[in-house]
Amino acid sequence: MISVAPLHLPLRHAFRIAHGSSTERTNALVQVGEGLGEAALPPYYPTTMADVTAYVASITPALENLLAQETIPVHSFLSSLPAGPSPALAAIDMAVHDVHCKRLGIPLHTLIGLDPAAMPVSSYTLPIPQDPESLDAMLDDVATFPFLKLKIGSGNLKWDEEIVRQTRSRFEGTLCVDVNAGWTVDETVGMLDRLSDLGLAFVEQPIPSGNMADWHRLRQLAGQDTIPLIADESVQKHADVLALAGAADGINIKLAKCGGIQAARELIAIARSLEMTVMVGCMIESSIAMTAAAHLGPLVDYLDLDGPMHLAADPYEGLDFDEGTITLPERPGLGVRPASGSSAG
Repeated sequence: MISVAPLHLPLRHAFRIAHGSSTERTNALVQVGEGLGEAALPPYYPTTMADVTAYVASITPALENLLAQETIPVHSFLSSLPAGPSPALAAIDMAVHDVHCKRLGIPLHTLIGLDPAAMPVSSYTLPIPQDPESLDAMLDDVATFPFLKLKIGSGNLKWDEEIVRQTRSRFEGTLCVDVNAGWTVDETVGMLDRLSDLGLAFVEQPIPSGNMADWHRLRQLAGQDTIPLIADESVQKHADVLALAGAADGINIKLAKCGGIQAARELIAIARSLEMTVMVGCMIESSIAMTAAAHLGPLVDYLDLDGPMHLAADPYEGLDFDEGTITLPERPGLGVRPASGSSAG
């Protein structure tokens, strides 16, 4: 069985970032035999459900042939796939890894040779608040979490700064900010200086992603002795990591951006060779995509895998997220299954 279906994900609260606000997302659920994969389709990305459906249909004969083989050649199969939308490639990659490991009877992290006990703590993300009172309410809910990420890039630099200052006045744990490309290069230089006393772990994607030269200009203006800078939207493929060398201190890898587990492992290797910090992050996704990404956790410095925590009801269950401490399921494959009472699957 090879199929693509909508995966509706209502949110438990409005989620506002620099790209806009939403209360529901619809991703694509891809099934390859007994393997499951998920294609994230955020409204600010160009890929649509129709794109994923068309791409999966175009390679269905190859997928059917793959399932008929006694041993699945995961690496060579994924390497041979034609170019296509990254979210579609990511979903197929997850599903192929899932069915392969299920046939072997082992979790994905065992196939890769990783120790899930070496997982870093994940951040938990707070959306851009409307006012100080709503920020206080959000902080009340996460007072005991060890690692918070603040979405800023509100369009108001003073409010962006106040969000961080108000949070730091109440929160002593690890703190970072994600601007989602909401500042210019010059604004970023000024904000790095204004936020320098708040002990931020890093500033993520402060500038638009279209021009790599802007990253190098930012580094020249800000200097080396500043808050570490992590690139997110600017990183999708191998060449992007190489182009950021010397400008960004690290990269945020998302399976939906780069094309899946295999591509993510390659990006991690390149970043490590350049002595860059590595994060594995997420979009608004169910436990399918989040659990797939979490299997790579022991390879990286930072995790941001709180996607299912923002859902009103996750149709699948997999990783356990306990205030940022992630525990992987020991079931074969990705380890995900339909949630109790869910119609998924």
